[in-house]
Amino acid sequence: MMDMQVTGIKKDILKISTSYFSLYISGNTQNKKYNATNNNKNVSGHIKVDTRLSDLKKYTINSFGELEENDTSFMVPSFFEDGIYDLYLESNTNDKYELYHHSKEIRENMSYRGRSVYGAFKFNGDIGYSTFYIRKNNEDVLTFTIQVFPTKLDYMDDYNEILKDINEEVTSLVFDFVNKTFSNVNIIDVERQTEVEFISILHKIYESLDKYIRRIEKHPKHGVLSEYNLKDRDKSKRIAIKETIKHLRKNSSLKVVEIRKHTTIDIYENQYVKYMIKRILNKIKDVKQNIKKSKNEDNEFYKVLSNYENKLKHHLKGFFSNISDINNKKSMTLVFKMASGYKEVYYYYNLLSKGLDICEGLYNISNKKLWNLYEIWCYLKINSIIKELGYIPRNSSFIQVNSNGLTLSVLQNTQSKLIYENKLGEKLELWYNKAYYGLPTTNQRPDTVLCLKGDKTKDRVYLFDAKYRIFIDNNGEIGPMEEDINVMHRYRDAIVSENKKEEYFKYSTFGAYVMFPCSDEKKFEEHRFYKSIERVNIGAIPMLPGSNSLMKKQIAKIIGESYIEAVNNNPIFDEEGDYYKFKNKNVMIVNVKDEKHLNVYREHRFYHIPKSSLSKVKLGVEYLAFYQPQNKFGKDSGICYYAKIKDSYTYKRGSCIELECDNGKEKSIYIRFDLEEFEPISKISTVEYGVRNVMYTTLYLLKNATTIHELSINNRKEIEVYKILKKISNDKNLPLEKHQDGYKFQGNYIKVYNNDIRINNELVKINELEDRLLNISLN
Repeated sequence: MMDMQVTGIKKDILKISTSYFSLYISGNTQNKKYNATNNNKNVSGHIKVDTRLSDLKKYTINSFGELEENDTSFMVPSFFEDGIYDLYLESNTNDKYELYHHSKEIRENMSYRGRSVYGAFKFNGDIGYSTFYIRKNNEDVLTFTIQVFPTKLDYMDDYNEILKDINEEVTSLVFDFVNKTFSNVNIIDVERQTEVEFISILHKIYESLDKYIRRIEKHPKHGVLSEYNLKDRDKSKRIAIKETIKHLRKNSSLKVVEIRKHTTIDIYENQYVKYMIKRILNKIKDVKQNIKKSKNEDNEFYKVLSNYENKLKHHLKGFFSNISDINNKKSMTLVFKMASGYKEVYYYYNLLSKGLDICEGLYNISNKKLWNLYEIWCYLKINSIIKELGYIPRNSSFIQVNSNGLTLSVLQNTQSKLIYENKLGEKLELWYNKAYYGLPTTNQRPDTVLCLKGDKTKDRVYLFDAKYRIFIDNNGEIGPMEEDINVMHRYRDAIVSENKKEEYFKYSTFGAYVMFPCSDEKKFEEHRFYKSIERVNIGAIPMLPGSNSLMKKQIAKIIGESYIEAVNNNPIFDEEGDYYKFKNKNVMIVNVKDEKHLNVYREHRFYHIPKSSLSKVKLGVEYLAFYQPQNKFGKDSGICYYAKIKDSYTYKRGSCIELECDNGKEKSIYIRFDLEEFEPISKISTVEYGVRNVMYTTLYLLKNATTIHELSINNRKEIEVYKILKKISNDKNLPLEKHQDGYKFQGNYIKVYNNDIRINNELVKINELEDRLLNISLN
């Protein structure tokens, strides 16, 4: 995942000397990417050495690239995530030393020869403080800690913001899940949930939890204990017959076994309630520690948790001080399903413990490699953008319930997905680590997959691959690695779907984009790999905290496009394909009088129309599509069905036995079409008017159009023009009319003829069209 481009001149960066040994680390004094991104300016690196050895001296590189003695804990930033460094340790005595580092790779790259230790190493995306241990006879004699800087993002701003964003997005999804799962608890929704939401849940349910704990304390369940004692027969109140017989068989005494029974509250059910209280307290303690680390004890949430902690401890010191700790967990008894107090405490415990289990792992995210962290952040940021665009998460494999609480699959790098729906019922899927198996060539696994759901043949797939890598060209311009763009081409070619019925494969991927760390979005808009998105729908989009407006723009475009518009963005396989899309108008669209007629046509598989309305059937027509007028079908208006023509002929209207004939029309000549099975299609909606009599379109447009307008499109250029017209019409809430072979907008006629665009017969270039139309709408 990491690129290792070496730049600069190798020099000694750090020297540590004692009377026993000297240690050197050398590497490149300049990092091209670090300098080009202009990150981490005016920031000092950290250096700390701990030892009891004598004559310690440390030397660090200065701004002139020279080693100089340094008795502070600061140094010029010299260690970088993608750098390659050489380490050399030479003993001044006969003692042998060993180097230890938490990274197994760094340890295994060290070699030992005589009294020397040497090797080359890299940090592989680990940033922040990195500690090396020098050991003799398995004991640490010296440790030194250096600071490793990222080269593609700002350490102080971007890195911390990524951690914060991931924390907030994960917690938002988790508490949305908790809210839906335990829907009878009224957890208030807020616009932007953060990691403190679990405290809101605790705050919301605590009074109820406390109420039912007190109810148990006032009306606890009891058990009966039997106590056996040897007594004289005349002094015994109640003899245990079986136990007495056993005693007499073994003993000659005349004493009997007396049984006395008394009640106790130290039973399993009360022991389990105590266990639940103690476990909640442990969870509160853990979360308090996390808050203390990231903030301090003066934090308001820390104080809130302390308050609840003290209240729960009060219960343990009171009633539950007389209850034993649980020895082993048995299966749940009916008490926890039926008994008042017990069932409620058990319910709130389940809710609260799952909520707290979630938060336990959120603070460990920073332990991940930076490239992995960036990949997760990109996925969650796309999720955030989709929600901003009006889509609501419905369900998710992102969060999974297990016996320990909730598992967050995205943090474990396993396949997961979020499902969204907007107010119109349109659905999206956002996959993380989606695996494509069984492809004709090789299996594929892109980072993020966005799927717009249509019917089975109209799903649109867009791939996003996070690459924590950048390339600096000779002019200092920042862009993605060329090989990563090539991976996007591979994805689009490799990920195909099979139509088993007709035995062919089709491309499933409509667009593929590299996400890479770059903050200057404005400058990148001029980069060839951004402009390539508009041309072939493959390219790159910058992604960093505060720099994701281009991603939001692209996702809004993807979501807002119709299927036909989306297909138009992709290269064509051959020109013949466009003929069948736009020129081969083999579908006649006809009007249906009302629902009764439609049902008869579907049942008997025919359609007829007065010959006076249709003098002859256009040559090449193979299909009929049925327009359901708005005045008769209401919300069900539009085109929902088509059928293949088996035969056509003329007859007198009175000869039709399926539909009654109006008086006086018996001898009227009709054209009748005998049809095959009616096939449903995704509804094609009316825009400003429907189909007045008949109109013609292609089978491709019929199956992929979303509006009546799109049925009349003649070429790819017209799709581009229609997209611009539709956008302005929607943004400005202005009517757009289909008129003959063009469109009417604000009294102006826009037409595409032989790939030329004309407004009122004046030639206009495609890149000028939007501005011209906006001026028209303003005037």
